[in-house]
Amino acid sequence: MPAGTSARRTAILTIAGRTFLRQGYADASMDGIAAEVGGSKSTLYRYFPSKAALFAAYVEEIGTLTWSALAAVQVEEKGTEAVLEDTARAYLDLILSPSALAVTRLVMAETGRFPEIGRIFYERGIRRAESQIAAILQRLAERSDKPGWDFLALPGAAAHFRALCEAGLHEECLWGVFESASPEDVGSVAQQAVARFLRGCLRQVYL
Repeated sequence: MPAGTSARRTAILTIAGRTFLRQGYADASMDGIAAEVGGSKSTLYRYFPSKAALFAAYVEEIGTLTWSALAAVQVEEKGTEAVLEDTARAYLDLILSPSALAVTRLVMAETGRFPEIGRIFYERGIRRAESQIAAILQRLAERSDKPGWDFLALPGAAAHFRALCEAGLHEECLWGVFESASPEDVGSVAQQAVARFLRGCLRQVYL
């Protein structure tokens, strides 16, 4: 993508994101976004054919750094617990970010009227992160020489791991109990999630 085109797309997503969070999905309009961007609506539609497509791109944009962080997790050079903690921290950094918390609240508030944004958020956000987590678990299972540790690659393992990361601190930030989380908080939650994940899975293996 040419530099000018990429910069234009980024500017549109920045304004669109601000508009979605300020006005809500229902009241945000392509006309209003185009006016704030400073171009015609036809120019906006050349980048994004619909409001739903624009929202999907915004959801993906929020997760850009996390996709890179999850892709960069070093599996071969660290122990299993250290790899899982790196994975948990990368995911927590996303879901605890102000933009992710804000768009999560928006989706929860408006999915009842606009089911498409719930599907978009799930597929472009949650499902994508979960797929990357599953890939990391698969690599850990393949390299392990411990009997029974193929549980890491079982269906549902990534969803279980993700849910443990989301329990507690994320819910408290989501509902406004806490405004933000410190790096120390994130590290502590990551360690707890990994410990509970391994303890729960190993219990199933040896029952």
